[in-house]
Amino acid sequence: MKREKLVFLGCLLVAASSLAAKPMTLEQRVIQLEKLLEKQAKETEQIQDQVIEKKKNTKEDVALVTRVSKLEKEAELWEVHGYASLQYRSTEDGSSSSTNFGKGDYFLGLPGTGESSNQVELVVKRKFFAENGVFGDLNLRAEYGNGDSYYYSSSGSEHDNGKGQFEVKEAFINMGGFSYLPEGATIWGGRRFLNRNSTLLSGEFYKQSSGVGFGYERNGLSLAVVGVDPGAEDGKDSSNLGDGLGRRTMTSFDFNYAGIKVPGGNLDLGAKYYIQPNARDADEGEGEGNPDAAKNGFGVGFVYNTNYYGFDGFASHAFNYGYGVGAHATGGMNFGQWTDGGLRDAYTMLATTSGLVNLNEKWQVATELSALHGDKLYGLSGELTRVGFSFQPSYKVNDNFRMVLGAAVGAQNIEDHKTNWGGQEKETQVRYGFSVAPTFTLSSDYFGRPQIQPYVTWVKTNFESGLGGDLQKEKSQIIFGVKSEVWF
Repeated sequence: MKREKLVFLGCLLVAASSLAAKPMTLEQRVIQLEKLLEKQAKETEQIQDQVIEKKKNTKEDVALVTRVSKLEKEAELWEVHGYASLQYRSTEDGSSSSTNFGKGDYFLGLPGTGESSNQVELVVKRKFFAENGVFGDLNLRAEYGNGDSYYYSSSGSEHDNGKGQFEVKEAFINMGGFSYLPEGATIWGGRRFLNRNSTLLSGEFYKQSSGVGFGYERNGLSLAVVGVDPGAEDGKDSSNLGDGLGRRTMTSFDFNYAGIKVPGGNLDLGAKYYIQPNARDADEGEGEGNPDAAKNGFGVGFVYNTNYYGFDGFASHAFNYGYGVGAHATGGMNFGQWTDGGLRDAYTMLATTSGLVNLNEKWQVATELSALHGDKLYGLSGELTRVGFSFQPSYKVNDNFRMVLGAAVGAQNIEDHKTNWGGQEKETQVRYGFSVAPTFTLSSDYFGRPQIQPYVTWVKTNFESGLGGDLQKEKSQIIFGVKSEVWF
């Protein structure tokens, strides 16, 4: 029985009982019944209003839940990641500088040796799904400021120095879930950074394929074809040669197998076969191809990932060998526009090991040791040997503050140094340095980010020609600054 009927009957019973208790005139009875009916009508109206409001709220709730569900589903289709390295760096005279102090040669992995002042990366992924299980995703990476050491203000367009501007560096589509491919297999096509590895302290890549291509991946196996058009930084005239040779496109046929379980850790194996049909000498003024330019070559290498030499921590140990087109300063496994000008009989070898050890709850120590040896690199008539060692202990003061110290030394030996690279006054060049960097961080682990790191670094070289770059013949220098870094 509905609630309004029960209320009405209750009113009648009350009226009847009151009439039975005390005789009333007919007029009094009518007045009392009218009041009871009026009261019942108001209560019925209130109940109806409550029912209407409840139905309204229910519809609004359903609509809100539907909207939230749709937004959540849409959000799951997107991923956003990024990186920022923001650095104020000053030399002794208060000037910014593009000198990297041999960081790119694995010499010095110290704060203040990187030249980028404001490097930012933003990675966006949009996922797509089909009802039959096939999926795809669009991957985009935009980058700004890599290698640009200049400081800018809010005056408008920034200085066009040919590098470090805002650009899309990766744009590729990845797809998988096809019934006619093995389970877990994916295919991709576009512009990509493929199979990257870098050292820990100098941060230099010794393995990657950066270019435009396509490939197949499954359970650690990667097969790919990647091509690049080498040229100067403007990427124009020197890539479209006006000397009858046309483009000198290089192509790398890639093989990589990662995550192989072996005693002590896991192993990544890699190999690349290179072709460059229109190879020529790097000197654009020649006007014709160099008969000694390599038209093919190869690179092979491995990366062995373990704990820190038997202690708590991690380490990566790598060896690369490159020949011909693959005879680049990173041992044949770092492919990109920089892999140009290789000679037919040139070769290079790179060995590097770096890692981090946890000594206790307070102390963490990072190390890096790299050695390179090659012949006829960069057009040299003899051999080149480089060795670099960086050492970086750090102490956790509290959960949000860490003191980081550093020391590094690098040496380079050039055979026939009097005729190579315009003549060097010494056969062996040595650079070394020390740094102190109190670090403010969200998490006091060595890799805790975001962090703001003030630093003071001192470097010195034995060469009369000095540290080079903006510092010209300066043989020693104190660099101070603040580096802010985050990844997400």
